[in-house]
Amino acid sequence: MLCMRIKTNPEQLAKTFASLEHNESFQEVNAILKIGGNAHDMVTTMAMYPPIIEAMETLGTAVYPGGSLPRELKELIILQSSINNSCQFCTNSHIDIAKGLGISADPLQMLQDKKSLKPEYVVALEYLNAIFKNSNSIPDGMFDELRKHFSESEIVELTFLVGYINMLNWFNNALQVEYRGELAPEN
Repeated sequence: MLCMRIKTNPEQLAKTFASLEHNESFQEVNAILKIGGNAHDMVTTMAMYPPIIEAMETLGTAVYPGGSLPRELKELIILQSSINNSCQFCTNSHIDIAKGLGISADPLQMLQDKKSLKPEYVVALEYLNAIFKNSNSIPDGMFDELRKHFSESEIVELTFLVGYINMLNWFNNALQVEYRGELAPEN
């Protein structure tokens, strides 16, 4: 089995996937595996080095899908970051995840129509774009705006989420991990 730029080992995959069976961070993958399907390429690639799967479980509990920020906001942050980074896997998988969660029938439209978003979501997306533009020169006024909507711990979580999704975008892009609709909601 070839996972884009990474050759996978069926025995390693079986062992790693067995360890995910009760892991909430991998609930979508577990649902696919339970019906005899194949895990999507990002998890399959990560499974080739099991400590990454273990780290993903901890990060998943802390920020995605866990954490304190609303899932709708997380999906918008992930989607905008993935668009910024031209990450095919994350952009398309999170469009499907947002649809499956009932967040929006058209998550891309939500990003384009800032007037319909909650004010805190607009500020969070502006912050993401400021980080993306130059994380060394975010104006103090941006933090004043963030504090109107988010606690200090939520700002830390939001900032980590931005870094986390950028890391995953770069991981998927570098290894040419491809999304083929594995997480699409059933009609």
